[in-house]
Amino acid sequence: MIHVRGRRRINENMFGAESSIWQEKTSKWRKGDLEDDGYVAGGLSLSRIYFFYLVSFLILLVFVARLFVLTVVAGARNRELADNNRVKLVEFEAGRGKIFDRRGDELASSKIAYFLKKDDKEREITETDAQNLEKGGRAGEYFEGVDGKVMREVLRKYNLGEAGAHVLGYTSVVQVEEKEQDKSLSTTNAMGRLGIEDTYDSFLLGKPGRRLVEVDAEGKNVSILGVEEARSGRDVYSTIDGGLQKVAYDSLKKYSDLATSKKGAVVVENPNTGEILALASAPSFDPEDIGRAVTDKNLPFFNRVVQGNYPPGSVFKIVSALAGLESGKVDANTEFDDTGSIKVGGQTFSNWFYLEYGKTDGLIKMKRAIARSNDVFFYKLGQEIGVDTIKQMAVKLGYGQKTAIDLPDESFGLVPDEVWKKAGIGESWFLGDTLHLAIGQGFMLTTPIQVNKITSYIASGKLTKPYLVSKINGGDGASEIKFEPKVVGENLVSQEHLDLVRAGMEGACEAGGTGAPFFNAKYRVACKTGTAEELGGSSHAWFTVYAPADKPEIALTVLVERGGQGSAVSAPVAKEILDWWFANRK
Repeated sequence: MIHVRGRRRINENMFGAESSIWQEKTSKWRKGDLEDDGYVAGGLSLSRIYFFYLVSFLILLVFVARLFVLTVVAGARNRELADNNRVKLVEFEAGRGKIFDRRGDELASSKIAYFLKKDDKEREITETDAQNLEKGGRAGEYFEGVDGKVMREVLRKYNLGEAGAHVLGYTSVVQVEEKEQDKSLSTTNAMGRLGIEDTYDSFLLGKPGRRLVEVDAEGKNVSILGVEEARSGRDVYSTIDGGLQKVAYDSLKKYSDLATSKKGAVVVENPNTGEILALASAPSFDPEDIGRAVTDKNLPFFNRVVQGNYPPGSVFKIVSALAGLESGKVDANTEFDDTGSIKVGGQTFSNWFYLEYGKTDGLIKMKRAIARSNDVFFYKLGQEIGVDTIKQMAVKLGYGQKTAIDLPDESFGLVPDEVWKKAGIGESWFLGDTLHLAIGQGFMLTTPIQVNKITSYIASGKLTKPYLVSKINGGDGASEIKFEPKVVGENLVSQEHLDLVRAGMEGACEAGGTGAPFFNAKYRVACKTGTAEELGGSSHAWFTVYAPADKPEIALTVLVERGGQGSAVSAPVAKEILDWWFANRK
């Protein structure tokens, strides 16, 4: 027991001594008397304590300064941003106006479609589905929920498909570079491209709607605070006959495919008014899915009716004939002897009949020369009247200039002469150039729409402006707009000369002429074939015609690019179109 008590006493003495030492140091620290060792209880350095207080003070100072900037300096701006995060003003696309044909049938229309998109998957849903998803907070137009995001689109429907692509056009979103060039463009509504969609875009284009949407912190819909409904565009009524348009395209495609060129153009017009009844170009594209055509090397977006420049070949002999008759240097009884070919300046110019069959037409006058498309006759005619006379008549009838049809990017074509050749090529004009011009070869270039315009003039005696839209309905207080036929030229040649050319064209589609597919037609027509040579491949096949011959109501021109002979390739296209017309519309 003594041993235990002694041990306890020793421990008490030890702790008592330590306690005394601690009390002494604490007392000194309070009095500032510990400068000799610089430590406080627990072994902490005073310098570290001072550093901690300093850093804490600086951090607090930064927070106070930032708070001042946010609440005072940029307070108004931040309040605006906060409100905008809570309330969103969003635009939604308006429906485009409809496009109708001349019989009131829809050619183009719009519908609103809804899609549910999640990750890379997308499926179409109903408007009711979209509303229920948004109400449940699972997906919406303005937020992405657990089921994905609802996409609202205005889809354009084209009832003729690729058959109407070049005359109607298509729509697509405004590109960034377009917006940069024109700040007035809307990135909400789709923009018209090509055809009527392009030319009349400002009428077809609706006004986007707007919604003021209140959202929660996660960006999900809470409520619609206000709605300004979208306004659809104005409806456009075209001169196109939908049924004829499909027949024209289908026939063109069939024969251009058979000719292996797969390229061509057809345009059908009312020769008395200038109304375009059908207009097609091949190859074409699906206006509802243009992505597939973008990389096509055959240029499906290229409208060959108004943009393609081709030598006209023998269809130009109509102009040369009128030029010669109006000059007074030749008349209906002027005869030239077809010997198969003529030589000028060491160069031989031959007739197609002699080249293909080794035969000649002998002595031949104007009417039969047109019907037979006799090259030798028109070579000699060109020698007689000269390049200036031919050019003046060509320009008077509309060659070398735009027809002003309401389609974008129309080409001018080209009527060459001495001045043009010297300036453009740096060479002099030769007599051989005149002979080539007289039969629509050499440097001469034209578009199918120009050829059809002149065919319509021969048919009616009136040079009219071709057009595609007859009416635009009213809307939003705007009045209805009507487009009337416009005659741009009358009495351009004498009635006698006009009748003589008509007689020659009637003979071309009768036995002994060049328009063989029409020899046994149940209706009478007046026509002209053309086979235009051009470097780089086969000849271009032309055929232009109007009917009925005695009282024309329809004129059409067909071109099959690199198709060969006009009578064999393009004339059958015209025959199918006219057969349908007289069976269904006459």
